[in-house]
Amino acid sequence: MRPFLRSASLTRLPCIAFLATVLIAHCLVAEQTATPSASGKLVYAARCAVCHGDQGQGISARVTIAGPSLQAEHDINAVIATVREGRGVMPTFGRILDEQDIENVSHYVTAALATIPLTGGNLSEGGILFRTHCAACHRTAVRGGALVLVQTNAPALNNESAAVIAGAIRWGPGPMPSFPPAIISDQQLASIVDYVQFVQHPPHPGGDPLHWYGPVVEGLVACAIVCVLATLAMWIEKGGNG
Repeated sequence: MRPFLRSASLTRLPCIAFLATVLIAHCLVAEQTATPSASGKLVYAARCAVCHGDQGQGISARVTIAGPSLQAEHDINAVIATVREGRGVMPTFGRILDEQDIENVSHYVTAALATIPLTGGNLSEGGILFRTHCAACHRTAVRGGALVLVQTNAPALNNESAAVIAGAIRWGPGPMPSFPPAIISDQQLASIVDYVQFVQHPPHPGGDPLHWYGPVVEGLVACAIVCVLATLAMWIEKGGNG
């Protein structure tokens, strides 16, 4: 009887070893799957939350938008580049974090914190909404301007990304008021972003756009050119004798 039990136990050993191997492999796969998100969250809490907020909502600054909201940042490649190289007052982390940490924190930002969608926008509607809510401070040409009552300047939006624009509308940096979904819906927010990006890169009809300063400047330049040409023509007509 005892030899039979001993042989039965021995036959079970390969099965137990196989099951243990499968269990360990499953745990390792699960750990590897969860590690990037968990690691990215830890890196974000240690390096980024102080400026961008625990939920990526942004930290309001009085003069600049140094801690912008990340809740509309869906472009992981842009986040990786910004973390690695820095931008504006944001320092570079390329020499502080390794590539894996940079990728993990960028994935965490775009997958866990980016909760504001930027879809379904309408350019025409965006122009109307921008002129209603934003142009008083940022001007119709999105170049910003002085705000005398609060003694600061509304920043120009010429070089700002869609994520920064959308995040600022929701979060309200400095003296700028916030516009929650009850005031501007997600679809309307996407429309405003579309309009700002259109103004940033308007269609080129040809000729010199003169930095897109508008029809008044273009008209003055045209008048000056016409005056110069008329004077030159009169001088030629008189034989160059004045």
